[in-house]
Amino acid sequence: MLKIINPQRKSSYQLPTKVYFGRGAIDLFPEIIQERKFKKLLLVAGEHFKKSNKFNEIVRKIKDVKIYENVVKRCDFININKLIKFCREDSFDAIAAIGGGTVLDAVKCASAVSVDGCLVEDYLISKKKEVSRKGLSFLAIPTTAGTGSEVTPWATVWDKGKKYSLDSKYIFPEVAIVDPALTDSLSKNLTSEPGIDALCQAIEAYWNIHNNAISDKYALESIKIILMNLEQAVNNPEPKVRDAMAWGSLLAGLAFSNTRTTICHAVSYPMTAHWSIPHGQATSITLPLFIKYVFPVLSKGKLSKILSAMKVKNIIEASQIINDLMIGIGLKTKFSDLGITKKDVDLIVEEGFDPSRSKNTPKVPSPLELEEMLYSIL
Repeated sequence: MLKIINPQRKSSYQLPTKVYFGRGAIDLFPEIIQERKFKKLLLVAGEHFKKSNKFNEIVRKIKDVKIYENVVKRCDFININKLIKFCREDSFDAIAAIGGGTVLDAVKCASAVSVDGCLVEDYLISKKKEVSRKGLSFLAIPTTAGTGSEVTPWATVWDKGKKYSLDSKYIFPEVAIVDPALTDSLSKNLTSEPGIDALCQAIEAYWNIHNNAISDKYALESIKIILMNLEQAVNNPEPKVRDAMAWGSLLAGLAFSNTRTTICHAVSYPMTAHWSIPHGQATSITLPLFIKYVFPVLSKGKLSKILSAMKVKNIIEASQIINDLMIGIGLKTKFSDLGITKKDVDLIVEEGFDPSRSKNTPKVPSPLELEEMLYSIL
């Protein structure tokens, strides 16, 4: 059944993206392109999807479309700038991405930067430029359930071991098409890691100091759905479970698109930068710790609602259910299993206070507190 979420522009919540959700929703893509009267579309797709019959079927139905033939393996300066250069060589007025978070974020950057005469590092390193106007119309079609990039106003860029974020209200996708069928063939890892990251996004959005009634509604529903379905999606997937995970992930994206993330994500970045820990694994390994640290400062009513969504009676059970879920989907709960030692904790503490994320937490640990917390999961 097709669900449509129309753009929302309220004082407390902004979503300029029109969202189409449902199994088979990707079949609407050619129609949406036609309705919006784009003159020339650039289509960037992940390599896995490019090899599918569905890709060929869609391309045949779209007029004036050009396929980007290069492989986008990483969302880094080289790949983004290649895409920017390609966009400038033709008269595209729209760009669409079909793929995982890497593809979506690279295209999101290119859609914003290609209308100016600069490179992406001018926005992220020298900060000589900022995204101050709408770029190419951007349509996002995710093939994983977890990044939320299809409904967020930022793109994550990793270059030479450093994380950057291109962030602007002008880079929200114009349209998002979320079709759970595109996730049916995902491996266990590509289900577990984005899935647990979506859960982390939802929980962080809920306790975030920038939360609002709408983000809370999306976050609580996301938490409930993901906790009910993620383990089966990883270990014994079937279409209805894939549908649920895609919906839960979308809701998480809708929640944290207006709040951003908090301490779990801040602490995760040095783990990915120095030990190449996959993002979902890195964000989730500290989630049980921070549940025990942050939940006690929530108001009584707010705490009651999230415990109810998690179907637990108290904070200790909430922390444990995340720990158990991680084990159940094959993720690690101890640093030692990831090659991180006691002496490495100092580096994580030193680099783990990214102010754009950690300051969004209602209770931020001191460096000493964080060190003690991290020692407990060695």
